[in-house]
Amino acid sequence: MRRIPLWLTLVPLVVGVGVYYLLWQGWARDFSAVVADWLPEAQVSVSGFPYRLEADARNVSLAGGDVVKLAVSSPRIRINRGPWQAQLTVIAAQYPRFSAVVGPGLGASFSGKSAMSSINVEGGKLVRLSAVIEAANARLGFTSAKIAADSLELHARERFPDPAAPAGAAPTQPVRGQLVVAAQRIRFDAGDALTLAGDVAVTGPARLNSFDRWVTTGTIELTRLSIADARGEVAGIKARMVPIGRTALRFAGTIETICPASVEAAFLGLPPVHEMRLRAPVRLAFDGLPGAVRLTGMPDNLVFRATRAQLPPCPVLRGRG
Repeated sequence: MRRIPLWLTLVPLVVGVGVYYLLWQGWARDFSAVVADWLPEAQVSVSGFPYRLEADARNVSLAGGDVVKLAVSSPRIRINRGPWQAQLTVIAAQYPRFSAVVGPGLGASFSGKSAMSSINVEGGKLVRLSAVIEAANARLGFTSAKIAADSLELHARERFPDPAAPAGAAPTQPVRGQLVVAAQRIRFDAGDALTLAGDVAVTGPARLNSFDRWVTTGTIELTRLSIADARGEVAGIKARMVPIGRTALRFAGTIETICPASVEAAFLGLPPVHEMRLRAPVRLAFDGLPGAVRLTGMPDNLVFRATRAQLPPCPVLRGRG
């Protein structure tokens, strides 16, 4: 029986690898063109054979937007995409900065030591956008508090109403977007380190691709925001925020808390107070505009309420900056 030389058995493998490399080169050129279109001023190189397409971009700086002013910058970002997964893009950034601003009371900015993001877009719809920012700093237009966190997670997606649902069945417009937030060791104005978890729904008359259309009847629904320390939850917040044109948000909601005096100090920008945790939470209500918040429901007999003396005092929810 005639034996087949070993080198001959490797020919199909070599041919297959060669064909795949040629295909990968084509994908890499297409990916490089896409990234160059995204980042026209950045220096871009593509690598990652054979499993991925990875673009390395230096000195990234982007700014744009009409009503919503967007700005992104980073000294270095790496953009990854699978050769056959054009809908999913993963981005790693060093010392990133991002801001989205509409007006003086409507906007947000984030920065950090590093960030890992993934964007999944299918059929022109945002399936999921996730970002994890390490050593994060944030500023929000509706509060003057400086926010810092060891780790900040943001997960957003588009939502589409059930076409079979009857019109006008809900008191608000349909939910068009969702944002889930989580933070570890978050500090407000250099207060104590806390844990934060929140779920936000954005309602509107149509897809969230036009601010001026959304602002007419849209709302931001804070379905739940939990603030906790190592001993458990300190406050749970629910609220509705209504945009006032391009300038600010009007908000109203409730807070269930075992540290009402600390919450009052944080909301009104007062110096931190020493307070023991209550055995039973109380419910406060708030409403107003940035810089003009009204807090109601503070019990008159707070000093006589039962507290948990065996636990540490309430954390400092907001420091002195």
